[in-house]
Amino acid sequence: MQHNRIGYLVIHGFGGSKYEVEPFTDHLAEKGCEVACPMLKGHTGKRQDMKNATYKDWIDSAEQELLKLKERFHEIVIIGFSMGGLIAVNLACIHEIKAVITINTPIYYWNFKIVLHNLIDDIMNKSSNNFNRYFKAGKKSPIVAMYNFQLLLAQTKPKINQIHCPFLIMQAEDDDTVRTRSVDFIYSNLPSEYKKVKLYNKGGHLILRSQTANQVIADIDAFLYSLS
Repeated sequence: MQHNRIGYLVIHGFGGSKYEVEPFTDHLAEKGCEVACPMLKGHTGKRQDMKNATYKDWIDSAEQELLKLKERFHEIVIIGFSMGGLIAVNLACIHEIKAVITINTPIYYWNFKIVLHNLIDDIMNKSSNNFNRYFKAGKKSPIVAMYNFQLLLAQTKPKINQIHCPFLIMQAEDDDTVRTRSVDFIYSNLPSEYKKVKLYNKGGHLILRSQTANQVIADIDAFLYSLS
């Protein structure tokens, strides 16, 4: 597969930004690939902006970039991180897509056992890293935005069985935000003839910002190469 003949749409997660996926988008750019990584509507870092955006706005933000890519590239690959994977499924239902890759995408979320472990870690190490992360996540996620996330998840789950393109599901087993059984749901409901799962012991939710990032990127490259 020649990467420069394909357009890549990379979608960040709920309440997040391009920062979450930047190591991968930088990797594609260094290879000379055309990459679009839109900021989803409302994801400005301002709480009020999140309140004013619906899940349909989030999908539309990604779709507008997809349509621009389709004007120049016959083949499109979508990579969705976290909630971005749910948006990828929605787009793959209505557009012809070469492949979909989801990274830590939630069907079942908040692994409270790992959350508790992380908070105990903070206490043992006299740190506040995890506590601050959870506090910031809650602070920038208004109730109406969480409700829209729930709506997106509910209407996306039955769409998974409409996806027939090649599909790669990637998941960190120590992810405190997404439960690993999300992988089982996606895989078992996918009718795609070519579907793969990659699990990682370490990496957490922001896996592309972890020590596992290089392996994740290498596995994506290998998956894309296998399609050629």
